[in-house]
Amino acid sequence: MRDWLVLALAILMALGLFASHERLDQIMRALVAPTPAQGTGLRGTGLQGVATVTDGDTLEIHGQRIRLHGIDAPESGQSCADAKGALYRCGHCAARALADRIGDGVVRCEQTDIDHRYTRVVAVCSQNGVDLNRWLVETGQALAYRRYSPDYVKAEEIAQAAQRGIWAGRFVAPWDWRKGARLEREAAPQPSPAPEGCERRAQR
Repeated sequence: MRDWLVLALAILMALGLFASHERLDQIMRALVAPTPAQGTGLRGTGLQGVATVTDGDTLEIHGQRIRLHGIDAPESGQSCADAKGALYRCGHCAARALADRIGDGVVRCEQTDIDHRYTRVVAVCSQNGVDLNRWLVETGQALAYRRYSPDYVKAEEIAQAAQRGIWAGRFVAPWDWRKGARLEREAAPQPSPAPEGCERRAQR
């Protein structure tokens, strides 16, 4: 319906049959502008579908990038030290753990905010009733992002007490890593971890 209205108004403007070109321009801009739901990619109660993993705390569904609310996972190029002090790519492991967890199943996301800086939705995402944001923190693949929300602080305390994931060794918080902080020796190139290496650390 909207497309037909835009076409009709365009014809009227071309024929000079609309009294005010300025008013017509305003109407056309309003017609073609996305609604809030279109702008965020979320309609009604949320967005759902098969998701692809961008990194340990970011998904994409139907072309819409979604930053997981209240958590912060190691960056893709970030390394952490395991219990024996060996460096491994914890950012890679976080992304792999999330991808393995959701597989090809449907993921549902409920918007909590919009990250205008990176043009993405911020949301709580779940699969079969399991809060994926919480799951990542409880398994030690991500930290509670206290700067933005206290929602997953308890989940982080559980992971830390059980020494799961990155809590089994040493790491730099992702927000500090983005500012340039590094573990000693982390600047040296690190090989990709073996798949079973990520799996072992996720199970701890």
